[in-house]
Amino acid sequence: MSAAGDREGNSPTLRGLLASVRAAVRSTPPRDLFLITVPLPTLLVAVSLMPGTDAWQLSLATEGVFESRWALWTAFASSFVHTDPVHLVDNVVNYWLLVAVAYPLSIVAGWRRRLLRSVVVYLAVVPLVSAWATIVTLGGVTDALTAGFSDVNSALLGYLVAVWFAALAAECDRVRSETPAGVDPRWSVVVAFASLALAYLAPSGAGYFPPLPAVGSLFAVGAVLAAAGLYTAVGRPQVAGLDLGPERELLYVTGASVAAAGVIGSLVLVPFGSNVFAHLAGYVVGFTVPFLGVLADGTAGRGGS
Repeated sequence: MSAAGDREGNSPTLRGLLASVRAAVRSTPPRDLFLITVPLPTLLVAVSLMPGTDAWQLSLATEGVFESRWALWTAFASSFVHTDPVHLVDNVVNYWLLVAVAYPLSIVAGWRRRLLRSVVVYLAVVPLVSAWATIVTLGGVTDALTAGFSDVNSALLGYLVAVWFAALAAECDRVRSETPAGVDPRWSVVVAFASLALAYLAPSGAGYFPPLPAVGSLFAVGAVLAAAGLYTAVGRPQVAGLDLGPERELLYVTGASVAAAGVIGSLVLVPFGSNVFAHLAGYVVGFTVPFLGVLADGTAGRGGS
């Protein structure tokens, strides 16, 4: 077969991609597929169908998360309540989209258990953190109600940024004896800082969240300093020579696309009425949790957990 024929045979086709998806599904333990796709959407739908759950929305007239037992309950439960069916469907679809790329990247990175542990932390912590951030920033401005799972979805978005680099680093580790390829997973912090800088510098669709150049500039400086420090310590990322298959390359392209679209859609071009502060809080927690694991891997020897 000619070289041209080799290139054509290695190019991704729709049939090849569908076959790859089917093979990935078959190779995934049924319990994993169930855990990542069914329980949370089922819970969200069940809560929406239960009578009286509209009262679980968080009122921004509340003075604090720990003001009363009811305030604490609504701070937590409001993340699982939705204002209408469209709101519910939007968050369920976004959840499925995020885990559809975060899960295979976690397998490549050796982060299967870390993904499950991170999700447990997000469910327990993100609703309270996002409620606190919302009350602090908007509590004196409005007494509106807020609800929705988008804060937890934003946490999964932060996780996706971290695991994308961890998976690529794992790919490089596997071929390091053959090529000079190398990616340190700590480079993910540069992307996290840069995305937060963009969120605070770019005009938002939410009128209550105008650009804040001072805050955005701090995150931009943080991104530059982190990049400079990593470049000095470990050098720039090098992926030449990985020789990934077309389907694996598509996984990284899809993961990066979902992450970029998620940042723009939840932190930058936010629809009017969306709680961007809850998104920001979820994103920060979502990135921080796995990144602490990355730092721990660096001191104890990098590896899956």
